Amino acid sequence: MGSRIHSRMLVAALAASLLVVMAGSAGAGAGGGPTPALAPLGEDGRIQPGPTDRCPVCAMFPARRPEAAAAMTLHSGETFYFCGNGCLLRTWLRPTVHLGQAQGAIDRLVVRDFFSGQDVDGRRAFYVAGSDVVGPMGPAIVTLGEEAHVATFRKRHGGATVFTLDMLDDALWHTISRHRLPAAQIDPTDATAK
Repeated sequence: MGSRIHSRMLVAALAASLLVVMAGSAGAGAGGGPTPALAPLGEDGRIQPGPTDRCPVCAMFPARRPEAAAAMTLHSGETFYFCGNGCLLRTWLRPTVHLGQAQGAIDRLVVRDFFSGQDVDGRRAFYVAGSDVVGPMGPAIVTLGEEAHVATFRKRHGGATVFTLDMLDDALWHTISRHRLPAAQIDPTDATAK
């Protein structure tokens, strides 16, 4: 009897492991990286994730929480949608890990302004971490399209850290997320990485 229970537990553990491996590779593109979105940004630069598009970092479906979605396009024309700004920023810092691409391959970042819901340039946005706003992955990193809105947002929702994309580095990421990033992978085709 004990042997039969042990065998069933072993089979269940193996099945669960297989599901985890399959889920991790779901959406993998031909080169082993994530599959780009089915539709690019709209002609007006609008974020428009489809129902099968997955976040390249966590594999969530950005279309299920479109108010939190963010996007990144590559110079090659590929678009990737993210469940939220946190996963977008992780990819900005480690594109070789999450996309198999060097940072120089990134063309655009598009994020949603918290107050208006409008899509704005992620390179010009103001990011607020440590507020009371919760996103798909927990505490949200909120974006604002105008610096004038930062004080209003912080008065209503708090916010321990305000930053722009050019301020973001590994140390700031650790401060705002309390997580370390995976080791950077050097792209052998990137002449600037040498």
